[in-house]
Amino acid sequence: MRSATNGVRWVRDGKLHITLAFLGEVDDARVDDVRKSTSKVAATHAPFSAAISGSGVFPDWRRPRVVWFGIQDGGAMTQLGNDINAMCASLGFPLDHPFRAHLTIGRIPRPMSSSQRDQLRKALAGLSEAHPFDAKRVILMRSTLAPSGSEYSEVGSFPLGGP
Repeated sequence: MRSATNGVRWVRDGKLHITLAFLGEVDDARVDDVRKSTSKVAATHAPFSAAISGSGVFPDWRRPRVVWFGIQDGGAMTQLGNDINAMCASLGFPLDHPFRAHLTIGRIPRPMSSSQRDQLRKALAGLSEAHPFDAKRVILMRSTLAPSGSEYSEVGSFPLGGP
């Protein structure tokens, strides 16, 4: 798909992840609060099975900015994401949009021509196979911008269903 489309900055191999909440800048003094609260929320959710299936763009095909794969999970990830978002808001990190379970696979830094959009739409339409996975933990990550893109480091890992 990478070679069949242009105008998309694809997420590099090994960097794919599902974002439950993006907090932005967090003072080091607050990281422990976020870590403890995330652990508590994760403990209230059982591990679940899901599948990567379907695709699309945000916000819409007229002005795509993000390319994504969908998540089928019977609502388990949406509930987890909603609870993580509520926890973030309670800690003073209100989020700017409701959680929508998805896997970001690319970003579109500049407006696309109609032929580029058509090319991308055709490439995504050719991907129909579901890819199952098991969700067993929530990982709290720190994202640092670097010239080569975002660099991620783990701040905490919390099993679903508790320790």
